[in-house]
Amino acid sequence: MNELYFRIMKLQAKIEKNTNNSKLLKASVGGCIFFIFCYSLTSSNISEKQDILTKFIWIIIMIVLVGAFFLDSYYIRKNKEYEFEIYETEVEDLKNKKRKAEMRGEVLPDYVLNKECVMPTEVVSLPIGYYSIMLVIGIIIRIELIH
Repeated sequence: MNELYFRIMKLQAKIEKNTNNSKLLKASVGGCIFFIFCYSLTSSNISEKQDILTKFIWIIIMIVLVGAFFLDSYYIRKNKEYEFEIYETEVEDLKNKKRKAEMRGEVLPDYVLNKECVMPTEVVSLPIGYYSIMLVIGIIIRIELIH
């Protein structure tokens, strides 16, 4: 019984860790976009040498943006896997309790008999909206840097 709760708590801790990592990743991407925005505001008279540096910084930030999207998607998919694992664990525990009670001839309490394990949805909602907005903002900033 305690082993079951420890497994569920471990999975919930992993979900919480992935959620926090996802939030940190989104904040980092927002910081990168803010950095390039501030850099573009301060560089009104760009020399040729600074223009190459600006292009390099913009390319690096766009690569970071795409990488962050894939990493964030990974965290979301892993969370969904952990949710299904928790569900399967709860269902298996409920079946074991009913089977043991039936074998022993015992009557289970109503809260165990009436317990329903809610299956998580299979829909994985990726953060496409957030990262596409960040990408559009990055492109707009780059267009502004050219002029």
